[in-house]
Amino acid sequence: MPRKPYRPRRRDNLNSVPKYSIAVASDLSGVPQQQLRRMEESGLITPQRTDGRTRRYSDDDMTRIAEVGDLANDGINAAGILYIRNLREEMEALRAENEALRQQLAALQDAVQTALKQGNEPATAASKE
Repeated sequence: MPRKPYRPRRRDNLNSVPKYSIAVASDLSGVPQQQLRRMEESGLITPQRTDGRTRRYSDDDMTRIAEVGDLANDGINAAGILYIRNLREEMEALRAENEALRQQLAALQDAVQTALKQGNEPATAASKE
């Protein structure tokens, strides 16, 4: 019976703390140690290193290992996985920027509505001339 991939249950700043050796990461993920080394060589994962140069994997690394495994099982090669990962990161950054802009727009709309209710005309570029 195939092992269910490890996926951390919580999202907080502790997910980036390196805590698993390569042996433990291999056991948790079901990915052989040599494959984890190959993933690192390909740039798919980047575990942190101790002073003694031992690999240490965080929960975030474990999540990436599971994502890489899922994409590899779908037949995508290492270059394709890197490209997909970069696109996903860019998409998340754009979503965050979009949300911030939506909040700014809502605040500006509230300010305009408040100004109109108070009988003040909102300042525009045309009214300043």
